[in-house]
Amino acid sequence: MKRAVIYARYSTDLQSPTSIEDQVRLCEQHAERHGLIVVDRYHDAAMSGATTERPGYQQLVRAALSTPRAFDVVLCEALDRLTRDAAEATTLYRRLRLRGVIIVGVSDGTDTSRKGALFQVTMNGVKNAVFLDDLSEKTHRGMAGRVARGLTAGGRLYGYRVVDGRREIVEAQAIIVRRIWRECAEGRSHRTTAHQLNVDRIPFPSQDTKRGSERKGWTASTVRTIVMNQIYCGRVIWNRSQFLKDPDTGRRLRVARPPDQWDVKERPELRIIPPELEQAVKERLAFVRTAYGPHARPDGRWIPTGRAPVAYPKYLLSGMLRCAECGMAVVAQTTTRRKGDRVYHQTWYRCAGAKDKGPAVCGHDVGYRQDHLEGALVARFREATAKPETIERLAELVNARVEVAARGRGARAEALAAEIGRLERESRNLVRFVAEGGDGLSVRDELRQLDGELERRRTELTVLEAARRAAPAHAHPAWIRKRLEQLDELLARDPARGRVEILKHLDGPGQVRPLPAPAGQRAAEITWRVQPNSLLAVDQEAVGCLRMVAGAGFEPATFGL
Repeated sequence: MKRAVIYARYSTDLQSPTSIEDQVRLCEQHAERHGLIVVDRYHDAAMSGATTERPGYQQLVRAALSTPRAFDVVLCEALDRLTRDAAEATTLYRRLRLRGVIIVGVSDGTDTSRKGALFQVTMNGVKNAVFLDDLSEKTHRGMAGRVARGLTAGGRLYGYRVVDGRREIVEAQAIIVRRIWRECAEGRSHRTTAHQLNVDRIPFPSQDTKRGSERKGWTASTVRTIVMNQIYCGRVIWNRSQFLKDPDTGRRLRVARPPDQWDVKERPELRIIPPELEQAVKERLAFVRTAYGPHARPDGRWIPTGRAPVAYPKYLLSGMLRCAECGMAVVAQTTTRRKGDRVYHQTWYRCAGAKDKGPAVCGHDVGYRQDHLEGALVARFREATAKPETIERLAELVNARVEVAARGRGARAEALAAEIGRLERESRNLVRFVAEGGDGLSVRDELRQLDGELERRRTELTVLEAARRAAPAHAHPAWIRKRLEQLDELLARDPARGRVEILKHLDGPGQVRPLPAPAGQRAAEITWRVQPNSLLAVDQEAVGCLRMVAGAGFEPATFGL
């Protein structure tokens, strides 16, 4: 008696799982009628026949091609259960025929042992492929219609829930989204943010129950997806890509569509990220792309810029210093030493040219201890800014930004009041329509949606009005002085943010030049230039007070290291 295996599949999780059982039962009945012994069963649940990346299908093919042959017949309800790809159907037929394995479609009459089987397999494969393309086109058209009506065309998205086909903000998750964007603007890497979210035990996103049970925490890719999604800025972009099958591997690949095919809609009611934070993240991402992205060599090859340490370094001054003698970067190097049972770690800043290429290239072989160098620079900065006139100026700048933020809240409150008035008028018109005898499910659904939008906007307006009534908190010079006194602690706690703030004011890396020093001591001369539009360059008096740290053409700072 011939040995047979059964393969069953259904396409989506919207279909009943009992479809597998029905297909298996149909094939078992066929095997019984034709005297076949069923030796194994394979199946794939909720997986498209357009791809070969299906566990059950792959197991079936491996077993069919094994030596010795594991079975003689493959039973399926129809050929489209095995594959809906015309090329794959023909390839599978030829591979199994070479091994002497027959394919039998119980319902569609496929039998590769008969004469003319290649024609039958080819025609069924083409029919199934055309059906799949037609189904894909209709599905895409239906999703486009949903987007045009303001409904969601996708699944779950962190920060929102779907009510009656429309997304609504989940404030508890929106707080986390704003935190992620804020940390990106402050210079933290996606991996650092993900690690901290896991430390803080923030519930992680799960697209569905199955994936949610497998994934145990936040990842850098999840954080990046949230940062790159424009829906959080009130902008829905649909039709950016499509899935196409790779003819070589059989895998479905995401392929970008040209921008002129994108469907972009402004949805301000879905905005979670305020405009100023959106702009800050754009600038940060542009900076990271510049630091990490490649550039073209004269020979046409693309190579990295080598500025990645500026974007995500571990140390405060990484990527911010260059050797004045050879022009190469001054890099941080950690040494480890053991003394008895204790292990000591010490970090030094050294010229990369002298360290890697030796004295023939650069004689700047002096190493500067991290704590000494950073501590000296911070002390000079604190000393330079301790003058009363400088602190007064810093307080004025801080208070000016506070006033701008307060005016922004006022403008937002006025916009909300106008929007609430418009929604209230629409709601009254619908109520009047129903009262006069008009009715329908669509009208009632629209009323519920209007009520929900009104509630959200009234809540936001209440919060803004409370903030407007409270007197804006102004920075007192004593508060500025206290923060400057805590500068060492703040930088040690968050060097990434400190580095981002420093870079805003500097025009390129600082130049480090070694100076003669007594035996056993190290001395250096470090100069920086201040950005013309920096807060430090508001007036020459303020710059003059800071010349020891940020030269801008003034005398350089000199200190023992």
